[in-house]
Amino acid sequence: MLDRFVARLEVSRTYPCPVVSILTFWAGLIALTVVDKVTGTTPVVASRLYAVAWALVVGLELGRDVWVQRHRYASPRWLQAVDAAVGHEVTVHALAALIRQHEHELDYVVTRSDLRIEVQAERVRRREAARRAEGFRLVEAPVIDAAQVARDEERRRRARERRAARQGRAPA
Repeated sequence: MLDRFVARLEVSRTYPCPVVSILTFWAGLIALTVVDKVTGTTPVVASRLYAVAWALVVGLELGRDVWVQRHRYASPRWLQAVDAAVGHEVTVHALAALIRQHEHELDYVVTRSDLRIEVQAERVRRREAARRAEGFRLVEAPVIDAAQVARDEERRRRARERRAARQGRAPA
């Protein structure tokens, strides 16, 4: 279960950002402010406990990052956790894309970061495909107004005539 949680964190869109420590920091700060406003006293013990707890969370995140950097290759256990976290189909398509990208490198080994990036790309491709299937165009075609085109052409023609008249030539 912890493997699945860590894998889900690693393949999430916000992986480089220390989400847990940021969220816990703001939540704790808001809670301490509310306690201060409600009771009228500064919660010294609570703020010290909060500082220790937040330092522990930040330390755990930093430790996880160091551990991930030391174990950069995707182990079978980690791959199973990614499979359970994002789904079999997404994992298979991401691995297939990695195989296609590195088919000429005989000594290529799948790394966590490569698979993480490819899973995110696969999610984007699926989201775009779902939008297209619903009839939503990702890039709307420009609407061409025939009257506006005619006005623009007329404006350009008059500008050419004025330019030619200033230069003393007959309009082309």
